Amino acid sequence: MQIILNKDLTQEEAWKIMQPVCRELLELVDGGYLQFVSASYNESDGTYKINLKSSHIHLASRGFKDSIGDVEYNQGKIRIGLRANGIPVNIFVDII
Repeated sequence: MQIILNKDLTQEEAWKIMQPVCRELLELVDGGYLQFVSASYNESDGTYKINLKSSHIHLASRGFKDSIGDVEYNQGKIRIGLRANGIPVNIFVDII
């Protein structure tokens, strides 16, 4: 039996993870385009999950440790699998 342990993250922790791939992060938040919903860390597999609401988002992999693996869209929701500064993250965005 596998036990999954999730640790909730704060908005500040989520922004720190996203910053390497979203350089306009603070401008988007301050402009009301991007809202934090929740975030967690899965201790079993070492992955992060960040839930957002957004009317505008711009992500780019620019560093050696950054990569955007896959993007999935389905009825107003986007899932983006990426590595930000080497950290594996799934970002879920509700389009508003």
